[in-house]
Amino acid sequence: MIPVKLSYIAETLGWQHFGEDVEITQVTTDSRQVKSGDCFIALYGDNFDAHQFIDQVVTQGAGALIVSQQQQVDVPQLVVEDTRVALGQLAKLVCQLSSAKKIAITGSCGKTTVKEMLFSILSCRGKVLATAGNFNNDIGAPLTLLRLTGDEQYAVIELGANHIGEIDYTSSLVEPDVAMITNIGAAHLEGFGGIEGVVIAKSEIYNHLASDGTAIFDFSSDYAKGWLLANQQRKISRFLGEEPDASLEDDVFYPSDVLLDTQGKASFTLHALGQQQRISLALPGIHNVSNALASAAAAIAVGASLADIALGLANMREVGGRLNVLKVNPLLTVIDDTYNANATSITAAIQLLGSYQGYRILVLGEMGELGEYAVASHQSLGPVIEQHNIDLLLTFGELSQHYGTDYSGEHHHFTDKQALDSAVAEKIKQHNNDNITLLAKGSRSTKMESVVQFISSQFSEGEC
Repeated sequence: MIPVKLSYIAETLGWQHFGEDVEITQVTTDSRQVKSGDCFIALYGDNFDAHQFIDQVVTQGAGALIVSQQQQVDVPQLVVEDTRVALGQLAKLVCQLSSAKKIAITGSCGKTTVKEMLFSILSCRGKVLATAGNFNNDIGAPLTLLRLTGDEQYAVIELGANHIGEIDYTSSLVEPDVAMITNIGAAHLEGFGGIEGVVIAKSEIYNHLASDGTAIFDFSSDYAKGWLLANQQRKISRFLGEEPDASLEDDVFYPSDVLLDTQGKASFTLHALGQQQRISLALPGIHNVSNALASAAAAIAVGASLADIALGLANMREVGGRLNVLKVNPLLTVIDDTYNANATSITAAIQLLGSYQGYRILVLGEMGELGEYAVASHQSLGPVIEQHNIDLLLTFGELSQHYGTDYSGEHHHFTDKQALDSAVAEKIKQHNNDNITLLAKGSRSTKMESVVQFISSQFSEGEC
């Protein structure tokens, strides 16, 4: 992180300072990760209290502590009322010391892919800090900001939430120059109380957008008019994931001449601010055209060129567990989309699987955090599966059986992972002379990556 002295932190934030005035350059909340010189923040909650690990982190060489009460150890300390609040305050302070252009991204799905697209694009121009893994909540976002070292030109911060108010808080720490909503969908409905709650929560990302900042959102969204009104005093860029039927305003980024190769990877002509650029995507899935347009709009807003966008999108790194195409053997392709799932992302995955030739197997785990909407949300995907000519549907988890309600093809439901693995293997063997494509997906709790690992280990040598 940007080096900061304890005295400066205490004076700026009104905290108590005890002990030597040291400079901290690394902050952690995980006692297991503390290294020599690190500043340890002792978080606590209803069922845990990291203050019990103070002696351990001192032994490991902690150089400073942020605690809720003074500790009887010979280590410099900052004493605060609430260490969780203090984590955010320190992150905001460090963020304000950084001169990086800050882009905040949220949405029901696609935000991680857009983040990685932006990382790849902006790396063509300078040093970029981007959210790692799923560090996007009220703990993860501050820890991401505390990774700022001061020499970045850009910071791409992903903001997630499972309740209203969380993004208002995390975006207040970032104070972004660019704020984006990728889309609105049926994710975390239980925590939000319905789709209206999702809209309210995601829209909070604009609450702390700089007055001269840029708001970015989907031109075709049902909620675009509201976002336009909310940001009418700011700069606005919009994106549209498909070729329009009529001419659009200059601030709308849109594609034309979209083509898919045999792996489902798209190429298209990007139309942006009166200019055009041919784009080829490194990731499969027609839905990634929309993600690419969103990332292009944000990149342009912070000074990138169309050439930077083309280069970055063509060379971006694969995002783990998100439509990773694995050629297990000459006749078996496995698409690993197991990181998480909601109705929107499952629809996109089904569209990709449907674009492949041969025998198509869809292995779906249930979607989580849907509350009273759970059964209907699962049932809504049956017609989508039907439409895209999926040959075999295998489902795992209690709620996942409802995927097959309106699907007329072959469907087998499982509550035991070993039985599921055996069934998948048997079907692959039955079609050992066919080109087979298997796509696995489910919410994080279902751990569907185990199916990918099993199939890869069983069929990686020879042919099916």
